[in-house]
Amino acid sequence: MRRIGNYKVSDIGLGSWAVKDPEAFIDTLVKAFEMGINLVDTAEMYKTEPLIKEAMERYGSKEIFITTKLYPWNIRYEAEKAMKRQIERLGKVPELVLVHWPEDIASEVRELEKLVDKGLVEMIGVSNVTKEQLEVALQATKRHEIVAVQNKYSPIFRETEKLFPMIEPKGIALQAHTPLDKGRAMELPSVKEIAKRRNVPPASVVIAWLLSRSPIVIPIPKTENVMHLEELIMGTKLKLNEAELELIG
Repeated sequence: MRRIGNYKVSDIGLGSWAVKDPEAFIDTLVKAFEMGINLVDTAEMYKTEPLIKEAMERYGSKEIFITTKLYPWNIRYEAEKAMKRQIERLGKVPELVLVHWPEDIASEVRELEKLVDKGLVEMIGVSNVTKEQLEVALQATKRHEIVAVQNKYSPIFRETEKLFPMIEPKGIALQAHTPLDKGRAMELPSVKEIAKRRNVPPASVVIAWLLSRSPIVIPIPKTENVMHLEELIMGTKLKLNEAELELIG
């Protein structure tokens, strides 16, 4: 298990960007919940909240940690209205809200703090931030701490590691979006070699590598396929040795 704020969450969550087959996605989510995944990521931009709501209803529980993201302009000008739309679509108050692609991050995180005060969300964070933006955000909050950062992070895209010295000491979770890099990470020669040697899918190796990087890292891959889901979960149980970690780099 990993942590976001005071919550224990599964080692990986599931993303919901660009769903192609809504029914398959719902089926996969329900299976994921049954297999112990309790974290799902959505956003105003994704329009997948009703699918997540349906999956929770089929599963029979809303005890799922929901991360959602609001457009920065909605946060600045109609944050309460935008958040209430999220609650209606999800059928519950989300645990975490992030500013999606921030513009004026200091004012945006302060508006998110107001949503916590009004009981419209439990915790706040930021998404797709630079080191400089994160520094501003951490200094801008007054009453509620930032508990999560959601940035792209994969064996191919490692720019996000620059944030580790800022977030690891504070226990701020890193939700790693696009962890498979749209399949490119699974094609790395090092990943394929380890997968062949261990007789596991390349996706499992990538997830295992990400989880090895830091206790704060929580990959949030997206899938609409139960077989692929099982490969991802297999990665949470796979422990790479030092030689394998060095091979990937």
